[in-house]
Amino acid sequence: MTEPPTEPESTPPPEQPAEPAFEAPPQSPRRTVRPPLWPYFLTPVAVLIGAAAIVVTIILLDDDPPPAEPIGPALESLSEAVESLAIASEDMRAAAEAAQPAAAPEPVTLRGTLEGYAAALDLDATAFAECLSDNSRLETVGDQLQRGLDLGVNGTPAFFVNNKYISGAQPSAIFAEVIAAELAGSPTSLEHYSESIQVLANREPPAFAILDRAPDFSNAPIKGSPDAAVVIVEFSDFQCPFCQRWYLNTLPEIERQIGDDVALVFLHFPITQLHPNAPTAHVAAECAGEQGKFWEMHDLLFETQDEWSRLPNPN
Repeated sequence: MTEPPTEPESTPPPEQPAEPAFEAPPQSPRRTVRPPLWPYFLTPVAVLIGAAAIVVTIILLDDDPPPAEPIGPALESLSEAVESLAIASEDMRAAAEAAQPAAAPEPVTLRGTLEGYAAALDLDATAFAECLSDNSRLETVGDQLQRGLDLGVNGTPAFFVNNKYISGAQPSAIFAEVIAAELAGSPTSLEHYSESIQVLANREPPAFAILDRAPDFSNAPIKGSPDAAVVIVEFSDFQCPFCQRWYLNTLPEIERQIGDDVALVFLHFPITQLHPNAPTAHVAAECAGEQGKFWEMHDLLFETQDEWSRLPNPN
């Protein structure tokens, strides 16, 4: 097998002659002269004291000295000068400390961000962190995803208004028509629906269908009464942009009807192949639900989707 070509070793440049060091001319030995000590004492305080001594000397040598001024104000001025020097020194020290580079911030991760959301919702931080690490919560998410697969769900968002299947983030007018039809008696044939819904039903694959039964939504979070005449079951993915669009544009209209007659149920359907951060986000919603705040976390995850969806998620 032919050895791969290797990059030739670089030839070092020819050694350059060193520049000769400067040599001082020889000097005759001389007596060492010690430098005077007075420069070391020329601090601002020493200068002030020296000035005061000179003034006193002039006064003493003057034949006709002027009336002596009280020494109190002079001492006070000297004290103020010393104090101002101390303050200036402290200010310089603080400025030097402020100029030091700040410590590098901790890396932002998905888990850390979700724990921040839990704190914003006033959840118990320890319980939330333990729940987030509990693999049994992933089993709950997986169980609900399987329910959707068994019903033929192949994308998100997907909805079941009682036994009526609606695929995709359809406009609020479609949902309003289907809800009204259910409240009026639950049609069993497409001919009872508008042309818009019939167009959805004739797509391939169909975006609207009438099924034999409504889906199982047991143990899932619900808004409204579980005994409502109309139960909307949503299979959704917190990282799905179409799910976010439906949350922002259509859900507000539906929420106005939620109560005794209309209920909304959320089931997990994270599409991990497309949205790798989704499973952890769904577990976070489950953990918030254990503290009574599933819907608050549900809303926060959709509203901040652009913030957490691309964060690193180390195991």
